[in-house]
Amino acid sequence: MKPTPRPRPERPEPAHGAGTLRASDPLGSGAGRRRASWSLWRACEALLSALSDPRALPQALEDLRAAFDCDAVVLRARGPVGTIEPWQACGNWATAPGDLRDCLTVPLLRGAERVGTLDLLARPGQRWQAGQLGLVRAASGALGAALGARFELEQLRRQPGRDPVTGLPDTRALRERLGEELARVREHGATLALVLVQIERFAALEKRYGEGVARAVLAEAALVLRLALRETDVLSRGNGARLAVLLPEIEPTAALRCAERLRHTLEDHRFARVGRVAVSAGVATSPRDGMECVEILEQVERALALATKTGRRHAVGSEPSHVH
Repeated sequence: MKPTPRPRPERPEPAHGAGTLRASDPLGSGAGRRRASWSLWRACEALLSALSDPRALPQALEDLRAAFDCDAVVLRARGPVGTIEPWQACGNWATAPGDLRDCLTVPLLRGAERVGTLDLLARPGQRWQAGQLGLVRAASGALGAALGARFELEQLRRQPGRDPVTGLPDTRALRERLGEELARVREHGATLALVLVQIERFAALEKRYGEGVARAVLAEAALVLRLALRETDVLSRGNGARLAVLLPEIEPTAALRCAERLRHTLEDHRFARVGRVAVSAGVATSPRDGMECVEILEQVERALALATKTGRRHAVGSEPSHVH
């Protein structure tokens, strides 16, 4: 079964030379919706990179304020004791006595868990339109998923068996889980795949921007991939600039296409400070490539090495065939 990516807002590029486009623009033109959808995506990216780029989140909220054509926006997030607390605000929230403008509070959800809220204060005389309310619903899921994944991995960084940079299971935990899944393959005839994703030229990136920025790129990459995977998929930290993805119940062809999708997901993301990165991926599957941990790990390393030697920026299976 091919993994299904989590829903996320469309990511259209704004038209060159476009003026002020808002969600309240006539729906027939589509300009306002495209602009607002783009701003929502920027806000999602900002939530993933706010730790390493403090300018990202304020700018994203300004974009959202313009997109929703409202006076003010407040993002609230779950605090250390579990309560929803103000995190970032933009615009003017000062109102005079008797000012009864519309105010929307949008719950930000990760599954059934509330991880924050987005508050929108309308302009005087403004009424929310259907296009804006549609974006509100999209924001609830998209921003909630990004915020929830970030909180989860931040908390897990301090736990045993977790990588302190990304919060993901470390290489030892990956081997243990791989062994458990391979036992299911042997006992029940199931299938699985292991994908090894590598950020290319990571040493040069670290030399140029410093170790702190390089570590932030790895942490951000973990968040981006977590949002692109199923709940049943296992994302782990590999060696160096590598992240490993264990995909239960998937056939070889679907696994290779999933690896290519994950690779594109990382390459499409704009990382704080460094921008875009190049990514390669290798894939090994069981039972085709073996039934033991050592066999699968050797095959996925071989596939990744082949991807690197044949030009990088593509996904390669344990066999010579590959997907562009």
